[in-house]
Amino acid sequence: MTPQKWTSVLLAALIIFTSQASFSQTNRTVKRNVATVLFASLGGAILGLSTLSFYGEPQEHTNNITLGALLGFVGGVGYVLYDSSQPAPPAHDYSQVLEQDLKSRRASASYAKAPPLIQLTYSF
Repeated sequence: MTPQKWTSVLLAALIIFTSQASFSQTNRTVKRNVATVLFASLGGAILGLSTLSFYGEPQEHTNNITLGALLGFVGGVGYVLYDSSQPAPPAHDYSQVLEQDLKSRRASASYAKAPPLIQLTYSF
């Protein structure tokens, strides 16, 4: 398979999968997805750059930077696709809580607290 065909198949698959998953979760914006992919690519490039100190001739291995950026890009796109395919969390209905009087709201808030992580008891 030639590189042009491989690129076109990969691009077509990416467009098909992202168009399907884009409707499943509405709280992620395009701006946030692009930022995630951008920062993942930047992180990969930095990691690729950090490997150059392990070589005696680092100028011969500058392709590590490009490879790191590519792996970061693929990882970022994979994360965005995975996160987009997850269903959105259910919205909590606060209308019932606001209709309660103050005493009932305080009582329900005290029961809603999380249990302690560590509970120590002493008995003598």
